[in-house]
Amino acid sequence: MSDSVENARKFLESLQRPDLSKLLAFSELEFDVGEWFGTEIIVKSPRPFAEAIAALPPHDRKRIAEAVVSDEGDTTAPSDIICRTLPGQTIDGAQALLPELIVHQQTMIDAGTGNAAIQDVNDYYMAREARIVALCAANGVPYENPHDDLWHWFRHYKEHFGTYAERRQYIRELFKPAIRAVSGRTFATVPEREPTGWERVDRGLAKARADLDVAAAEEAWQAVGLLCREVIISLAQAVHDPEVHPTTDEKGTVISRTDARRLLEAWLHHEYEGGSNKEIRAHIRASLDLANNLQHRRTATRKLAALCLEATSSAVAVVAILAGRWEG
Repeated sequence: MSDSVENARKFLESLQRPDLSKLLAFSELEFDVGEWFGTEIIVKSPRPFAEAIAALPPHDRKRIAEAVVSDEGDTTAPSDIICRTLPGQTIDGAQALLPELIVHQQTMIDAGTGNAAIQDVNDYYMAREARIVALCAANGVPYENPHDDLWHWFRHYKEHFGTYAERRQYIRELFKPAIRAVSGRTFATVPEREPTGWERVDRGLAKARADLDVAAAEEAWQAVGLLCREVIISLAQAVHDPEVHPTTDEKGTVISRTDARRLLEAWLHHEYEGGSNKEIRAHIRASLDLANNLQHRRTATRKLAALCLEATSSAVAVVAILAGRWEG
C-alpha cells in the first residue's frame, strides 16, 4: 500500500494541502470497494499522527478519503475515513511537530466549546505545550500561544468571546502561522550523525539527506539510492589502501576503485581478522544492495529511500568506528 500512500499525498499536494499530505507520511492505507456498503478506507498511523488525523474536521477527513481513491478510476470516495493507531509505533521530535500542533489546536477548541472537560485534558495540554514550544524554538517555527494552560484559555474566552464560532476562529488564527510554516517544510527523515571527517562521505550523506527532504516523485527517490551508492564507494576508497589491503581472491586481481564491496572486504580482512567480520561484512553488503536496488527501482517510494539512507548512514558509522574516526 506504499504506492497508495504516495498517490494520495501527490493528490493532496496538487490541491495545495501540504498539511494533509504530511499527516499521511508515515501511514498505511487499507480500502475495500464494497458492492453493498460502499468504499471503506482505513488509515493506520503511528502516534501522534493517528490522533491528529482523527482530530481533523469532517471536510478534511473527506478530502483524505478522496485522495486515497484518486487513482482508482470511478471509485466513489466515502464521506469519512476510519482512523487507527499502529501499535507500538511513535514518531517524535521535529517530524511530530505538525500532528502535535493539530492535536493541540483541537484540544483548545474542544475545551472552548464544551466538548472536553478542562480537568480531564489540562495535564496533557501543558505537557504538549512544553514540547511544542521547545520544538518550534529549535527549528525556527513561529509559535505564539499566550495560554500555557487551559484554565488561562477559559478565563480569556469567557471575557472576550461569547460564541463558539468566535472561539474556533481565534484558535485557528492563533495556530495558522505555525501550521503553515511546518506544512511548508520537510524535516529530515533520517537523523544526522556525527561527521566522519571523510569529506566526500560526509558531503554525500548531507546531499542525500537534503534531497530526501524535498523528493516527491519516483525519480527523485531513485536518485537518493544513487547518492547512497556513491557514498559507500567513497567510504571504501577512504579506508582502502591498495598497498596495504591487497585483493583477497586467488588470482590476485586488482580491485577496481569503484568496487565498494570488494574494497571494503579487503580492508576488513586485513585490519580486522576474525569471525565477527562475517556479520560486519553482511551489514555493509546489505546497505550496498539496498542502494543498488533503490537506484534501479522504478516504483521507488519515500519510505524505501529513507530506509536506504538509514542503512547507508549506519554502514558509514560502523566503518568509522572500526577505523577509529570517532575515538576520543
